[in-house]
Amino acid sequence: MLLAILAVTFLLAGIFGIGVFPASAEAEGPDCDIQSGSCTKETADGMRVEFDVQPKPVTSMSDLTFIVTVTREGSPVSDASVALNLSMPGMFMGNNQTVLKHAENGRYEGKGVIVRCPSGRRIWRADIAIARGGKNAAARFVFEVK
Repeated sequence: MLLAILAVTFLLAGIFGIGVFPASAEAEGPDCDIQSGSCTKETADGMRVEFDVQPKPVTSMSDLTFIVTVTREGSPVSDASVALNLSMPGMFMGNNQTVLKHAENGRYEGKGVIVRCPSGRRIWRADIAIARGGKNAAARFVFEVK
């Protein structure tokens, strides 16, 4: 049920452009250098969200592992539902959602593919939704693939 709610939230946010996720610098370009390593953001409610993609370099049309590590006040958050929605700013590239499973110590993982854009654009957005204890949190990362 929770995953269905997250999917509908992602879909409505994309269709109507509503601000489900915090604003980012996507108009100015990437705010995450995923090729160099993981990126970190704080959610509005104080969770620390670390986003990474393996293997490096991160390329389109290859099997990738998406890794999200969630902590609060330095302690791992291991009891959340975490989902990842990949999209391209300014262009609809189809639904690309991955449910991440808890691996250990607040680390959530899932497999997926970033598709190649026919226009040659390489900037992607990762919207991460975290549901825990009846509350929702979100983090957004904008990055470039090779």
